[in-house]
Amino acid sequence: MSRKDAARARVAAWWDEVIAGDVEEPHPLHGHNVRVRIHDGVAVLSGQLLRADDREELVREAKQRIGRGLRDVDAARLRLEDASAKAGVLEQTVMAAYPDAATARRASRFVLQHARVTPRRHAVLEPGAKNIRAFVPDAYVDDVKGRLDHDESVLVIRVDETATFDVRELMEEETRSTWTVAAPPELPAPAAR
Repeated sequence: MSRKDAARARVAAWWDEVIAGDVEEPHPLHGHNVRVRIHDGVAVLSGQLLRADDREELVREAKQRIGRGLRDVDAARLRLEDASAKAGVLEQTVMAAYPDAATARRASRFVLQHARVTPRRHAVLEPGAKNIRAFVPDAYVDDVKGRLDHDESVLVIRVDETATFDVRELMEEETRSTWTVAAPPELPAPAAR
């Protein structure tokens, strides 16, 4: 069996596992850069790929399974990586609300593990928190206070702008936050001396 045939066999076996409900394993070729979840028979593809050919191939792989476990394919969240984006230039703060602090802490662990990012700053703000402005951009302080006043906890993660898409998607889709927002990009705060 050639390497190409072996790779095709691994990809086919991965799709079989995905359709059977095991969506935890990374794609054999694209790894954690892409994610698939099945919702009402629709394969929802998300993440970022470097090349248009890779995106087309992944969509084709999924569409081959329509009628064999899938009803349709949604690739609207499967994007091409912006080659002009440079890491380290801008940062963004992503915020998400959860019913309680324990759920927010679990979401934090999940997001940091699966997004494979090192946050510039992160915190779980609980009802009664006094240090909101230390973590939340001014424009969102009232929104976060409102969530905390309704006994929700808010996960705040500040990351490099290039990782924001993945972090927000994980918070919104995979951890099922009740509210998710990403603040506009900002220059990094000067390092403390």
